[in-house]
Amino acid sequence: MTPSVEIEVLDNQLDIRAPQDAVLAVAATASSGPLGVSAPVTQTQALVDTYVSGPLVEACAYAIERFGLTVLPVLTDSSVAGGYGTLTDGITGTSEPTLDATAEPIDEYEVVIRFKSGGTIGTTGITYWRSYDGGRTGLKSTDPVYALGTATKLTVPGGGAIDFGAGTIIANDQLSYPTTAPGFSAAELGAALTSLRLTQARWTSLLVYGDLDATKLSTLDAGLEAMHTAGRERRAVAHARKPTPGESEATYLSAMITAFGASASRRVALCAGGAKIDSSISRRRYRRSPALAVGALAAAVSEEIDLAELAYGPLPGVAIADGNGNPDEHDERINPGLDDQRFLSLRSWEGRAGVWVNNPRLFAPVGSDFLYLQYGRIVDVACTVARTELEPILNRGVLVRTDGSGRIDPALALAIEGQINARLGSALVGNRKATAVVFTLSRTDDVLRTGAIGWQVRVIPLAYLKKLNGKVALVASANAPATVTG
Repeated sequence: MTPSVEIEVLDNQLDIRAPQDAVLAVAATASSGPLGVSAPVTQTQALVDTYVSGPLVEACAYAIERFGLTVLPVLTDSSVAGGYGTLTDGITGTSEPTLDATAEPIDEYEVVIRFKSGGTIGTTGITYWRSYDGGRTGLKSTDPVYALGTATKLTVPGGGAIDFGAGTIIANDQLSYPTTAPGFSAAELGAALTSLRLTQARWTSLLVYGDLDATKLSTLDAGLEAMHTAGRERRAVAHARKPTPGESEATYLSAMITAFGASASRRVALCAGGAKIDSSISRRRYRRSPALAVGALAAAVSEEIDLAELAYGPLPGVAIADGNGNPDEHDERINPGLDDQRFLSLRSWEGRAGVWVNNPRLFAPVGSDFLYLQYGRIVDVACTVARTELEPILNRGVLVRTDGSGRIDPALALAIEGQINARLGSALVGNRKATAVVFTLSRTDDVLRTGAIGWQVRVIPLAYLKKLNGKVALVASANAPATVTG
């Protein structure tokens, strides 16, 4: 026996579970299903039965399987057709392949076709493997083999089709192309948000899964502000487009600045970059926006949690490096820049396996107090509590001073403040969601003549450590000074 110290590292010991009332609303497109808000769902099979496939199914299924969340599907209309990227032609035979524009893809795929046996187009004998995720699955000798038969068109179910000209295919020839999912217009997103605002179904967080541009971001921000006005305080996770294949970090960053530099939202965490995310439906590893995973994580933790805290990662089933550990998607640690432009991005940590949120940035204006998602969520808690406590006071007769000023009676003002401060303190300070909170009622408004009185809530949030600055030095003595210079 070799003497040794053996250590077993346990996982899933923090008891990190979604809050009991957490419901993630997901607005996205799908290949089928009723438009607008559906009933809450807790099982992936129910998603497939209703919506069949597409971004809505994938995003909801990930949240259910990975975080145990209840989801509220919100199907958007999809006037933006699914499409193709560039066809990479690896045919060494004489047939010329082209993408069939009449076959609309239904999701974001990286289609690869590899021919097992060759032959002449239009005659039997040609067989192939197919992959939807860039060859990460589906191309092994043990995977299903498909026959082209006498067809001149190779249909990839859900992933479009390829037309072949007359000629030959050689064994081991390969074709590949990316697809885009059908998308919603700004107006269609607005309609989905309106249905979400009007629904009586309970939901606590929102993921909008579909590429946003500046106009759609503005629509989302306006929809969330309308919810605030209606008394439903919510923030959302959404995303810009992913980098296209071969697009450099510098080119992508420049494009994002150009597309969103004049935009802002205190209510939206706008993700950028890409990631490989395991599907909870097909078990393939698709290239997706980080928002699919980040939105689920945000719904699964309490409002004050910083999504970048290591205890709440790594994101399950997410990769931004290839099988050899080399980065093949944006990694903010290696290529910083998106965070400085207010985008939420993913990162790795040296010596730690997995992928984490870099910072849970809100896409707020430069200089805003709402730097991180948790700041907005805590303010939402304060707004909800204040509104809940103040609404019963509306239309109530109140005592006023007898000096002719029409101001509220000081003793009554103190009583109201005491009641609401107790509620706010319990919800925020008592649950360690904030450092302190104070509600105050105006003593100077003429409530007798106007029927109106002002109030304010001030929240001191938790501080979030983003830099730990220390020094390490070699010293000549154990009694060396504690402060080391040089």
